[in-house]
Amino acid sequence: MLNTVQGFKVLRLIFSAESTSSHDILIKEHSIRTKDESKPLGQTLFVLNVPPYATEAGLKNAFSPPGKITRVIIEEIEQSHSNRNGFKKAFIVFNKREYLLKALCLKTLKPMSPTERPLKVGLEKWIEEYNSSICDPEELQKRVTNYMKQYDKKEIKSQKVEVVDDEGWTVVTKGGRKPGIARKESVENKLVSKGSKKKELKNFYSFQIRESKMKNIATLRKNFEEAKSKVIQMKNARKFKPY
Repeated sequence: MLNTVQGFKVLRLIFSAESTSSHDILIKEHSIRTKDESKPLGQTLFVLNVPPYATEAGLKNAFSPPGKITRVIIEEIEQSHSNRNGFKKAFIVFNKREYLLKALCLKTLKPMSPTERPLKVGLEKWIEEYNSSICDPEELQKRVTNYMKQYDKKEIKSQKVEVVDDEGWTVVTKGGRKPGIARKESVENKLVSKGSKKKELKNFYSFQIRESKMKNIATLRKNFEEAKSKVIQMKNARKFKPY
């Protein structure tokens, strides 16, 4: 078996101690310049040719002897003529750089599936994943109940009725199945239905006050001119006319 290939170290990966077959993977220190907090430089091992059946837990078991592993990331590789079988790449992040250096010196790997805690693969794994994807009926009922409670609260808030008081102010109150105020007869009589006209506030805004003053001045001027003309007519009627 070759020890290195194009800067990668070759290690043999086995699934369990009872496995009769193995798979060669390629490892080296992750040294890409692009900064990625999930793959810190100086602590991350780059792994190529990871078989499709490998899992994060399995790789963590295989590389556990050097020291504590904080994270295992498995990523897909773009399909090509050289990667038709779905092989992947992985990043194994150690807690300290010294653990990474020890991993680079490894000659053998532990089995991915430990005897005391065997990993599930194949049909057994698919059945477990399918069963875990099915929501528990009781949990589903709780989620539905909580959702409907929140929905009802939003509906109650959105259902509002406008009431106009004696002074023309619009009073907003809750309506619907759970009204926010008691609907007395005096309140019911003031409820504004669709199509009805709301009571208009007069002389409330500054432009309304200006318009009102201008109208009053115009009216006073008109009345003054009319009174003036009447006085002139009365004076003319009083003049002495001997002939």
